[in-house]
Amino acid sequence: MSTQPSINEIPLQNAGIQKTRSVCGYCGVGCSLDILTKDDRIIGIQPAMDGPSNKGALCVKGQFAYDYVHHPDRLTQPLVRRADGQLHPTTWDEALDVAAQGFQRAVDQHGRHAVYGIASGRTPSEANYAMQKFMRAGFGTNHIDNCSRA
Repeated sequence: MSTQPSINEIPLQNAGIQKTRSVCGYCGVGCSLDILTKDDRIIGIQPAMDGPSNKGALCVKGQFAYDYVHHPDRLTQPLVRRADGQLHPTTWDEALDVAAQGFQRAVDQHGRHAVYGIASGRTPSEANYAMQKFMRAGFGTNHIDNCSRA
C-alpha cells in the first residue's frame, strides 16, 4: 500500500492554487464543481464531492471543457461589420443597435419566421430561458434550438 498522499490530500494553497466552488453551466442539472485556478488562469475542474445533484461526479464537458475561457480567439469586446466587410471594435450600444436593425430588416423582408435563435450549452439556464423568451415573445416564432445535443 502506498504512503503517498492523494492529490486531494495535498494542500492546494501550498502550490498557489485557489479552489472556487461554482455550478456547471453546460446543462440544467446544476452539478457542483470546484474551479482550480493559479495566477488567474483555470488549470482544472474537480467535481464537488458534496454536490447535491452530482454527488462527486461530472460529465466529460463539465470536467474538461474549459479551455475556451482563455482561448486567444475569444471575443473580449463587441465587433460590428462595416462597409469594408471587416469586423471593427465598437461600443455595446452601437453593437446592439446594429444587431437590432439586422433583425428588423430580416423580419421586414422575409417575415417573423426568417429569424431563429441558437442557445448555448455554456450559459446558465436563465440565459437560455431569456433567449427562448426573446424568440417566442419578441419575434413570435418558435425557431430556437441549442447546441447541447451534440
